Amino acid sequence: MATLCSNGYRQFYNALQSETVSTDDILNIIPDAFTFIADELSMGKFEIKIDIPSSGQEFSEYNDFRVLYEFPEGFEYAPHTRIIKVPGGNGRVSFAAFPRKGCKWDDESEEALDFLIKNLYVVLSKARVTELLNKRQLTDYLTSLPNTAYFTKFGHELGLRGVLEQYTVVFSNLRSFNYINQQMGSHVGDMVLKEYSRKLKDFYRPDELIARFGGDNFVAVLRNENVEKYLNYISLINISVASDNQTRILGVAARSGICPITSSMGNINEALGRANASLTYAKRVLDTDYVYFTEEILERTSREREIISGFRSALSHKEYLVYYQPKVDLMTNRICGCEALVRWLHNGRVVSPAEFVPILENSGLICDLDFYVMERVCEDINGWLEDGIIPPRISVNFSKHHLRNPHLIDDVNDVLSKYTINSDYIEIELTESASSEDYQALEQFVDELVKRGIRISIDDFGTGYSSLSLLKDLHVNMIKIDKSFVDNIAVDESKDRIVLSSILTMINGLGMEVIAEGCETAEQARILKDMNCNLIQGYLFDKPLTHDEYTAKLSKDYIYPVSI
Repeated sequence: MATLCSNGYRQFYNALQSETVSTDDILNIIPDAFTFIADELSMGKFEIKIDIPSSGQEFSEYNDFRVLYEFPEGFEYAPHTRIIKVPGGNGRVSFAAFPRKGCKWDDESEEALDFLIKNLYVVLSKARVTELLNKRQLTDYLTSLPNTAYFTKFGHELGLRGVLEQYTVVFSNLRSFNYINQQMGSHVGDMVLKEYSRKLKDFYRPDELIARFGGDNFVAVLRNENVEKYLNYISLINISVASDNQTRILGVAARSGICPITSSMGNINEALGRANASLTYAKRVLDTDYVYFTEEILERTSREREIISGFRSALSHKEYLVYYQPKVDLMTNRICGCEALVRWLHNGRVVSPAEFVPILENSGLICDLDFYVMERVCEDINGWLEDGIIPPRISVNFSKHHLRNPHLIDDVNDVLSKYTINSDYIEIELTESASSEDYQALEQFVDELVKRGIRISIDDFGTGYSSLSLLKDLHVNMIKIDKSFVDNIAVDESKDRIVLSSILTMINGLGMEVIAEGCETAEQARILKDMNCNLIQGYLFDKPLTHDEYTAKLSKDYIYPVSI
């Protein structure tokens, strides 16, 4: 009779306690371990069949059949079988043991076999749990693609093998995914991400990787020769989604930043950072589908970090200067208002807002700068009033990021109260919103400001989410026509002139004030005046002026010598 408390069994059991991380690892170890107990058990053959159907979760399915031991001189076909059901589903693990040729097991031997089978099941279950936990740690919960941890692990392994330079990192972001979430709901957005990820899995090879980095961000580590194929593949992927009892086909395009891995890079994370910087450059600067990393992008990224990291210091040292660009009434050629614009005096150079405002906008720091400008404007208004100068109304730009601030109205009111400024001297200028979500917040903000007697101007009219809805629904005081409508109105048979004429007719009919920005020629001014747009802002009359330059014109009631 075999005994499983023997030295052979202890050796068998200890062999199964090695550092295993998967079910396959255990199944690969068992055949060698069986040599310690096969003679004691008169084992002729031992089989296992694992049948675990999918539960709907990634990695849940597992199917395998193996002969774990077979005696060279044969076995009797008198199997001892046991089936163990896997808890929580329809899975089962089947064991079949066969005695050696010429042998027959008694009851005690079969009890020993049952003990062996139960122990094998426990060891396999432990390995399965460890395997699933490890995979969960390396896998994105929504799409079942590899996650950031797996990306780092994969890159480290490529580095150990010395093949990193054979690969390229592609950092991609889906175009218009926010629109899908806003218009169709986040549940549809999740379906799109799942289906999109499934199609990405169809592309890459076993020695490549595509990981999800949260949201609609994906990072691919591809062999260099496959990059162009991948870019073409993700240029448009059709996704089928069920929504509102119907199936819709959505064309999903991606924008990408690309960085081939070179010997000068310390690790794959350096290539990841450069690919991410290239993606940002593709989105914010070039508005193109993909951009390969260049040193220019590295310099730009370094400059962005410098601007962001030095922002607080620049504020505290009042390096940001307020300039004033006059608004002119064409009926009198006199100043009727102005717009407060910001410049940065840094290292003895006046930096254009084009160099720093977009960076602060994208980082969210623009909100602090807007309030800084508003406070400087209030200080200047008090200074003019003390000198006996009554300044015309000044418009102060506010980013759409302010719309996320639930205390925005109170914050604006606090600044006016701090400097005891009458609200008649200030106008808040907001850019026409680019999305429906922003538009709703804009509508609430405008209504609250109007209740408190603060004037509102809408900048860049005609470029945002819904210009006609804006005219109909928002109780604004001033509409500023975007420069893009003004540029070509002097061209014969210009469609811009026809469109602008209709816009101005609607605005005037609704009793709103209107001003055109970017007016640079007398001909443009004449056409605008003929269209009943009598307020102008642009280089035809004046560039943005320093405080002292603007004060000089206010103090003598300046009339511009421009003939229209």
